[in-house]
Amino acid sequence: GVPGGTALGQAFGWRSTFFVVVALGLVATAAIVKLVPRQPAPKAVPLAGEFRVLLRGQVLLGMLMSGVMSGSLFATYTYIAPILRDVTGLPPSATTWVLLVFGVGTTIGVLAGGRLADWKLMPSVIVTFAAIIAIFLVFYVTSPSPVAAIATIFLWGGINFACGAPLQVRVVTMARDAPNLASTLNQSAFNLGNAGGAWIGASALTMGVAYRELTFVAAAIAAVGLVAAIVSYSMDRRPAP
Repeated sequence: GVPGGTALGQAFGWRSTFFVVVALGLVATAAIVKLVPRQPAPKAVPLAGEFRVLLRGQVLLGMLMSGVMSGSLFATYTYIAPILRDVTGLPPSATTWVLLVFGVGTTIGVLAGGRLADWKLMPSVIVTFAAIIAIFLVFYVTSPSPVAAIATIFLWGGINFACGAPLQVRVVTMARDAPNLASTLNQSAFNLGNAGGAWIGASALTMGVAYRELTFVAAAIAAVGLVAAIVSYSMDRRPAP
């Protein structure tokens, strides 16, 4: 979607992307109406009871990790076009193809993340956060070289998105009494991280941080997620009272 939208914007202006999104939304709505089977209404749960789940420390830690994971991504990814142009030296026309490489990496990462969630959930989250920090530091080194930068961007997409499914499973599992609300709010945490990461990146640029140095900002954000993951895992391992 991102490389496609970028190509449309470059070819026909940024408004064209929004028209295409509207068309895709109509097609998706028609597909849902036609293909998704009707389900019986679930047993009603008092809304206050569902919100009480949010008072659980593990649920809050899970949502914090989700937001931080997205925030670390978008602190740099929001500005990937000027990074590729000014740091890597690629022409604007190459941005679409690099984003496509990133998208292939994210697809592989999502599939791998599902496997990791089934295998060892929290150890996988901890290792993935550590790998996210490492890949940002690597990108600082490789970003001036086109080949090395593109290879790093591919790995970056895979590593970052491998964390998504385990975090979603983590939040829903910890909020098993209200999985629908928890799942919904966790998506909000991801989106809050998207906006927050872009804002942090913009603030850093305003203060004089160079595009290339945004990788350090992103690594610092991911470090918060790593600490939260370690704390959450240690809470799991404490003996029950």
